[in-house]
Amino acid sequence: MTLYTPHHYAQHDSALIFEIIKTYGFATVVTQGSDGPSISHLPLILDSFEGRQTLIGHCARANPQWKQFAQGQMLTAVFHGPQSYISPAWYEPEPDNVPTWNYATVHVRGTATIIDDAGGAYDLLQKTVRHFEADLQTGWTLPETPNRDLLNLINGIVAFRIEIQDIQAKFKLSQKQTATDRATVARELAKLGEERSKLAALMNRNST
Repeated sequence: MTLYTPHHYAQHDSALIFEIIKTYGFATVVTQGSDGPSISHLPLILDSFEGRQTLIGHCARANPQWKQFAQGQMLTAVFHGPQSYISPAWYEPEPDNVPTWNYATVHVRGTATIIDDAGGAYDLLQKTVRHFEADLQTGWTLPETPNRDLLNLINGIVAFRIEIQDIQAKFKLSQKQTATDRATVARELAKLGEERSKLAALMNRNST
């Protein structure tokens, strides 16, 4: 799968790309089977493995898509960053001004390896919990070792590691507009709540 990306929207800053993955870890995972595409929405996190960045995650064992992972099929994980409708009212008046949409998205392609031992699966769950609980600051953790109930739950999931083979990132952030109009768009977005403020901050960072 190829992400349509005009050159002025292509993002190559690895720090920004990995930040989107870390912050917006609930990914859309797509594989192509003999009967068409399979799609799941799964939490994925970056994890260093043997000196390189990978993605780790898990799905319900009842979800048949994991069997495609086990077969070594290429998958695409789509991370959806901040996004918003952009009103032409925020631009200097021009006859060709029309509404548009600003957004950041990252597509990661790779193959998955199933983590088929309970210890490895539990380690993955602990990393996942630590990652997402850190944002909430609740202090909640999993036990250091799983009890019987947790072991039963582990049997109901399939843990996996994705070897990253390609990353395509598209940050559409009003790059075709003037610097004045980009600044106005960012300023207006910042007034409209937390999510749009994140998009505004990304626009300001991308303009430097």
